[in-house]
Amino acid sequence: MIAWTPALAVGIEEIDAQHQELFRRADRFVASLDASSRQDVGIVLSYLRLYCVTHFGAEEAWMREAGYPDYEAHKAEHDGFVEELLEMSAEHERRKGPGLQPMRVGGFIRSWLENHVSGTDRKLARFLLAQSA
Repeated sequence: MIAWTPALAVGIEEIDAQHQELFRRADRFVASLDASSRQDVGIVLSYLRLYCVTHFGAEEAWMREAGYPDYEAHKAEHDGFVEELLEMSAEHERRKGPGLQPMRVGGFIRSWLENHVSGTDRKLARFLLAQSA
């Protein structure tokens, strides 16, 4: 299970709301891995692509506006996620291909949430909150 807890909150309402939605969708997907169809995998990959555009765009704008010193490293993590997501999407959508195994997508999501959201995003939030104080 991938559950949102208050301990994961970064203290910025917009970021926390977006993370909560990501966790909700990821948890629902991971909880049903055994029953996930090729279409279910496609839906979660599509959601993640849209999430990248909106959420990463917002975070990167905040980092630039605030002069965040770790902008390049944080953006590199976003870029790496997008690159891997696009590769997985292309593999999944390959005509007459088997599609991605739900477990692979679930592992990808879980790893991202455990590492980026609970570490890198918290560091950014601490900086942004300190700037606004």
